[in-house]
Amino acid sequence: MERTWKRRNYFIKRELQGKYIFSFFILVITGSIIFTIIFSLLSADTLTIVYDNYNLQIGKTPLVLLREILSANWIFIVAGGLTVVVLSTFLTHRFAGPLFRFEKSVDEMTRGNLNFLIHLRTKDEGKELAEKINQLILMLSSNIREMKHISKEMDGKLADVQNLMKEKKQGEEFCLDLEVAGDLNRRLYDILQKFTLKDDK
Repeated sequence: MERTWKRRNYFIKRELQGKYIFSFFILVITGSIIFTIIFSLLSADTLTIVYDNYNLQIGKTPLVLLREILSANWIFIVAGGLTVVVLSTFLTHRFAGPLFRFEKSVDEMTRGNLNFLIHLRTKDEGKELAEKINQLILMLSSNIREMKHISKEMDGKLADVQNLMKEKKQGEEFCLDLEVAGDLNRRLYDILQKFTLKDDK
């Protein structure tokens, strides 16, 4: 499960990323509204002179500024909103991508595949968790590989003893016990065979 491709899709977990992008957008809009309200309250008793289309206009500062921002600078408001959306998309991608990768890795582990390690990009979040999952994969692979080896070796030894006892025609009850032990060992080995291990040979 080694990954040879690079992530190009920035909307990996659409629902999660959409929620955060919307939250960032609302946060910026709310901050702008609060700033405007505070500025309006502080400048409520002041007048502003505006020279527009050869006309000289005098008005209360909050109203004049609001009218100028909405009429002349609406393109900056739209551009600012789009900038917030784009930046938040890139920011959410840094943790949505690793989260998606962790989910897929756990799915693989649930299916018994331990033949992979998680590799994240340089700027991705969650490197500590990825390292811990990799350590878990390596530890499980090592233990299951050793159990497979022990099970295989034990099965061989049990078969040797069983054949020896049958040749001497002694200890039929002992042979039966050996058969049961061999069956149990084969069941253990069958369970262990379901796992695909990292660096398995």
